[in-house]
Amino acid sequence: MSPLVATPPAQSLRSTPVRLAALTATAAFLLDWATKTWALGNVHDSIMPLGGLTLGVARNDGFAFSSGGGQFSPTAIFTARLLILTTVLYTFRGVLARSRRSAVGLALITAGGFGNAADVMFRDGAVVDFIAAGPLVLSFWRESEPLHFTFVFNLADVAILMGLAMLAPVIQKWAIAVQLRLASRIRAGLRRIYRTTADQLR
Repeated sequence: MSPLVATPPAQSLRSTPVRLAALTATAAFLLDWATKTWALGNVHDSIMPLGGLTLGVARNDGFAFSSGGGQFSPTAIFTARLLILTTVLYTFRGVLARSRRSAVGLALITAGGFGNAADVMFRDGAVVDFIAAGPLVLSFWRESEPLHFTFVFNLADVAILMGLAMLAPVIQKWAIAVQLRLASRIRAGLRRIYRTTADQLR
């Protein structure tokens, strides 16, 4: 699985989309950090209604949706987050100079990833979430008990989701290309097996 073609460094540095990406990532990271600092200093353990949302500090010492919470050390969580983010940046590094949309999308993902990783390193080993949406009620069939979900997140999470949405066309093309390459290799492998089997049966 090969990464998207990278843009030469010299061209990247002069590229307007790359400069826009740098500014976007910096602004999004600082906004996320500032809002978390405000929440820690002003919301604490209280609950503050904000329209259809609720403000209240919660700490996530695991991965997304609190998976693995309490099972890994902060160092392991921080390292895993950085590895995932590095993989994403390496895979999609070639989209930076393609368009402003792609550059901003990757910048938002970068800012969100580093924002949550910075929490683990500098805020007592846990990501600070302070925005709650819900409870949302889901019922899969009439006789079933409805499920109640409350999503707790921060601006870093919002940035990541926005970045993924902006990169959706690129991700789709990349996924299709990977599938085509995989299908081609499978067909080639099946043809080799067929020829080998046919030769043995002669």
